[in-house]
Amino acid sequence: MKNNDDLGKGKPPRLLILDDEAMTGETIARIAHSAGFEAHHITSSAAFFDQVTRWQPEVLAVDLIMPEMDGVEVMAELARRGCRARLIITSGVGSRVLDAAGRSAREHGLDIVGVIAKPFSAVGLRELLHKAVEMDGGAVGPFPGKRALPGQVSVSDLKAALAQGQIHLAYQPKVRCRTGTLVGIEALARWQHPELGAIPPDVFIPLAEAHGLIARLTLQVAEQALNWLVEVSSEETAKRVGQHVLQDVLLSMNISARSLENSELFDAILRLCHQRSIAPQRIVLELTETSAMQDATTSLDTLTRLRLQGFQLSIDDFGTGYSSMVQLVRLPFSEIKVDKQFVMTATDSQESRAVIRSVVELGRSLGLNTTAEGVEDQETLDYLDELKCDLAQGYLISRPLPPAEVLDWFISRETQREERRLAALMRLDLLDTPDEPRFDRLTRLACRLFGVSTAFISLLDRDRQWFKSRQGLDLTETSREIAFCQKTLERDERLVVPDTHDHPFFHDYPSVVGPPFIRFYAGRPLYLHGGEKVGTLCLVDPEPRNFGEGDATLLDDLARMVENELALSSTDGYDACTGLLNRMTFREQAEAACQLCRRLGLPMALVSARLEELPTVNKAFGRETGDRQLRDLAALMRENAEDADLTGRYRATEITALLMGAGLARANAIAKQLYLGVEHHNDSQTSDQARLMPSIRVAALPPGESSFEQRLEAAWQFLG
Repeated sequence: MKNNDDLGKGKPPRLLILDDEAMTGETIARIAHSAGFEAHHITSSAAFFDQVTRWQPEVLAVDLIMPEMDGVEVMAELARRGCRARLIITSGVGSRVLDAAGRSAREHGLDIVGVIAKPFSAVGLRELLHKAVEMDGGAVGPFPGKRALPGQVSVSDLKAALAQGQIHLAYQPKVRCRTGTLVGIEALARWQHPELGAIPPDVFIPLAEAHGLIARLTLQVAEQALNWLVEVSSEETAKRVGQHVLQDVLLSMNISARSLENSELFDAILRLCHQRSIAPQRIVLELTETSAMQDATTSLDTLTRLRLQGFQLSIDDFGTGYSSMVQLVRLPFSEIKVDKQFVMTATDSQESRAVIRSVVELGRSLGLNTTAEGVEDQETLDYLDELKCDLAQGYLISRPLPPAEVLDWFISRETQREERRLAALMRLDLLDTPDEPRFDRLTRLACRLFGVSTAFISLLDRDRQWFKSRQGLDLTETSREIAFCQKTLERDERLVVPDTHDHPFFHDYPSVVGPPFIRFYAGRPLYLHGGEKVGTLCLVDPEPRNFGEGDATLLDDLARMVENELALSSTDGYDACTGLLNRMTFREQAEAACQLCRRLGLPMALVSARLEELPTVNKAFGRETGDRQLRDLAALMRENAEDADLTGRYRATEITALLMGAGLARANAIAKQLYLGVEHHNDSQTSDQARLMPSIRVAALPPGESSFEQRLEAAWQFLG
């Protein structure tokens, strides 16, 4: 294989094509030439292998259907010869056969770029060629440098490498599919031999396993990785990157099947964590599916003990083995990783998409995080997000990075994400806009349900925190530097501080030691459909408070209601005539409120006013008169049911207010106030056309399983 130094001098990458159809081969060659490749076409398999040896191409394009030797045989021979070139498979066979050939190539250890069905487009082939150039096999530059074959590396070489510190680590980030937030980093062992060059892990790890060196190798990897984790978790690093998210980032390390019975190794890793004050909960130990299932009893004992010690466990390359569902359920994993051979072919293979979907659904049903490896394009990431896969890892996010490059990558990526977030915030067009009832009703509801003094919806601008809605707070904005919500948005989860005086970061915040003297804080990020976090729904109180799982679920429910409002413009979902919620939006939000009350065991009450004669008024005096009556009635309902959680035009002639946590007595009180308000309105009118003649009715709904509307129709009572 050609050395990286040659490529650095501007020499074009080489493509060798094996296809017995001369026209097809020459077409591929012309497309490759236009993409900057030097390309040769061969029709004979014997000549092809000779050219592979003599010409040393970086990329091979192989047709599956050949007269002398079919594509599967060609791939087997390439693997036997230790070929390190990237492989593109072409054929006119069906997609299932083409996918199977791709899997066969990977299982032979070949470096496959992708498969492409005939007839193919120039654009599709060119994309694969560019992908081949961009792939990094572990060396610096677009192609592997000098790489050793298994027979060239000895046990003595490996022992010397371990003694001389030749084993180094690269770190590959893992991010959330939905938001892009950094969650974890996987430590990957790399061996750069002084003479043989880069030794791939699939060479030196089996060598270590076979000669009793795997525990020593694993411990060296663990020590290096944990030392690095201490460094990136430091307060000094947090100041440099402007965030504290790295103080919670998870570190993944691979564990060999041979190590499962070695309790001393895991005890040593635990000691390394304790010596560095790293919580074991931040460490994810990854085992391949095959290794975890080799001895189910031993695996169960060892893995259970590791979980009891606090370590998280991941089953790697899931979908490539033959484990039964019963075995998987028995073992205490916290994460499933979808094998990259399925993820990398997701855009082209229906079978791969089916496997990914099944694994993600399995993980969700078992309460496990799902991570997809091998994510190389946005289309694949979007598909994973659509499936609600949790995490993504692959070249789209980042190649494996040397330790010194991780922080620069993080700072650059966060800068780009922040600009995208701010652009999404600007598109909302909500900053510095007047108060809106649709948001104020939710902060009022939050104060009432949680019993806190203050609740607000904040939007984080570039340098400030601005409050779109607030209860119990006189401020309209604060500096972003001193905002609790700034810290909430660094992560994707809720931030809960039961007592700020006991918190290492917030205890001396200006809003803690001075007005409004915050002792309790709970904030939940607010997401847009694109995954951007634009603000928070926050609860604040001057007294410390406990915050349980039920509280967390309730806060999530309320935050989703805020997100629904953010998805609407200031006019979407609102009735043009009355300015209240329109019929569809009122029903959707009433159903959501009904579900929330059912979960909390709360009743609901409704007050409704219907203009029975509105069609007659429209016919006799014109639509403008009828619309004026509706607007007057809507204003009276807003005035007399000002603490309602929802107010809307429930039907064409009807204005309805909904109150969560209220009973029939409260509904009757509002109805009587509304009746008096209507009388006062009519007394002030000089024209019969302006007088209102509504029928007023009330309803109380206890918590129940059936839908809001089903129960409501049977519950209405007319005001006596």
